[in-house]
Amino acid sequence: MTESASARALPPLPGLIAGGFVILGVLLWMFVAKGLLFVAGLGAFGPGILRELGWLRDQDEFQRRAAHRAGYHAYLIGGFVTVLIVSWLQWRETTLEGSSEWIMLILITLWISWLFSALLAYWGARTAASRILMAFGSFWLVFVIADILGESDSTADYLHGLLMGCLVVAPFFLLAWTAARWPRRTGAALLAVSALFFVLFTQGGADSVASKLLTAVILLVPLIASGVALLRDQGSGGATSDAWGEQEAAPEGAG
Repeated sequence: MTESASARALPPLPGLIAGGFVILGVLLWMFVAKGLLFVAGLGAFGPGILRELGWLRDQDEFQRRAAHRAGYHAYLIGGFVTVLIVSWLQWRETTLEGSSEWIMLILITLWISWLFSALLAYWGARTAASRILMAFGSFWLVFVIADILGESDSTADYLHGLLMGCLVVAPFFLLAWTAARWPRRTGAALLAVSALFFVLFTQGGADSVASKLLTAVILLVPLIASGVALLRDQGSGGATSDAWGEQEAAPEGAG
């Protein structure tokens, strides 16, 4: 029998190593050189390639099924986003020439869609949503602090920047706590926060449209994926029967 989600506190070792490569690659891309993004690509796509070639056999039947289903979800979401982007560019008579940000947007959409679909199937809606929100809240907090330290010239500027940054990351930690207790209410709140963040991250500023959308996708996909899964949650935890949070246990509030 497949072990419960509560027993699967962490992914297998290859998954943790892959995650480490992704984090390292993102940090190198942000702070060292853009060309080092391939390190993140090794972590994001390398293990899957090795598994399909039969050179890495670290997954059981449940994990393989979850990963393949997540791949289909990524295909649907990534394909739809790509069509929207191409249509938007054609409508504005714009091309991708000289801009890697649009390609990055498509890649990030594909990988993040796969990742969160797999995690939701692996841990179950409530556990996955809570852990996803905690992890991304921590990531964005580090990013905010690094950005503040790099731009603040005085203590007042630092405190002001820290306060504004906390307004961005605080919902991650608050909703991580409520996800296991009031899943459907939390799911609705996540979708509402996602809509608010989308407006905030796509309005004004000197950044290009692609850059704004890239930031929005990185921030919003974990919120939206967790929100949809929690809205569909029907149990008290454990492994899901699909990658979007559908379970076979008792309804919310029971037992």
